Amino acid sequence: MPNYKYKGWDEKQQIVRDVILAPDEVTAAERIRMKRITPVTIEALKSRPERLTSAKKMKNQELVSFCGHLALMLKAGVNIMHSLEILEDQATNGAIRKIIRKILENVGKGESLSTALEVTGEFPQLLIDMVKVGETSGELDGVLFNMEEYYQKEMVMKSKVKTALVYPKILVFATLGTLVFFFFFVIPTFQDMFSTMTSLPLATRILLGVSAYVKNHALGIGGVLAALVLLYVLLRQQEEFLLLEDRILLKIPMVGRLKKQVIIGRMARSLGVFLHSGVPVLGALEATKNILNSRSMEKGFEKATKSIMNGKSLTEAFEEERLFEPMVYGLMRVGEETGALDEMLKKLAQIYDREVDFGLGKLVARLEPTLILLIGGIVGFIIIAIAVPILSMSQTIG
Repeated sequence: MPNYKYKGWDEKQQIVRDVILAPDEVTAAERIRMKRITPVTIEALKSRPERLTSAKKMKNQELVSFCGHLALMLKAGVNIMHSLEILEDQATNGAIRKIIRKILENVGKGESLSTALEVTGEFPQLLIDMVKVGETSGELDGVLFNMEEYYQKEMVMKSKVKTALVYPKILVFATLGTLVFFFFFVIPTFQDMFSTMTSLPLATRILLGVSAYVKNHALGIGGVLAALVLLYVLLRQQEEFLLLEDRILLKIPMVGRLKKQVIIGRMARSLGVFLHSGVPVLGALEATKNILNSRSMEKGFEKATKSIMNGKSLTEAFEEERLFEPMVYGLMRVGEETGALDEMLKKLAQIYDREVDFGLGKLVARLEPTLILLIGGIVGFIIIAIAVPILSMSQTIG
């Protein structure tokens, strides 16, 4: 998405100049008004600021450290320039030190912290937008503390998912390695011996046929697999395919429910942080939508946002689109009625974090024995297919 440079008037009738990310000029104007700024001029920038490095955006662990340390120093009364200088001196990673130095240079030139973060191209738009909120409200340290907690939770959740999938991945790669070893090294050594036998068991004939086909057409099979991977990569660039893929994943037993629980937890945590930091509801919904990592949920969020703009409550809009589970609507409704929606969303995120932990354990508990049985079945079939004719041959000789 392009950047738009704008100039406008805030509620205090002061001139505001800044940069905003949006798909088009109309959306840019809407997002500017959400910040309670009346736009005067909006101009599309030709290109986004150049990145300092070729790496991806900063990892959650790096964001946790940056937000937490900066918030702590600001809370203690250290000014922003001195805080950044301390962060630069403490940075042990050369790339991170270079990023902080660039932020320090731009802040020293009079730029806001949010603009300085955006210029590096290394920080997620979510953090940039939240820093802007903190600068406007005068609660920058509080916003940074909230974002530290947010990225900490995201890091923990991703770590749990990766850890849970380590053993299944090892089993899958072990299976593939075993098959390659048997097809290219073990079975060929028995092929000449078996070719002299007039009668072979069905399992042996199947194994020899598959082995011969794989060995003779290895390049062709590799080419087909590479073409399928390339096709998948190309299809993933199409919005319709991503939407279809997401809907299919959400309907897979256990996996779909677990994915939905992760999305609900992320939604509740993000929306709660935004509302607690003083972000208007529409702006909070827009920011939350962009980090759900689910195309079907994003579409639902867009429709819900339109309903809210037409006067419906947050709970009514979500319930109408059937985005989440009944418990979510119940707790959100209580939060809206009591005026503590941000706190209720935080509790909701904690509930679904526990649900995800339980769901991951349950999924792995079922996946591991299934994979073990599958691997055992494949290896057992190969061993039987090789052993039976050898035993038959030895009995004939005896």
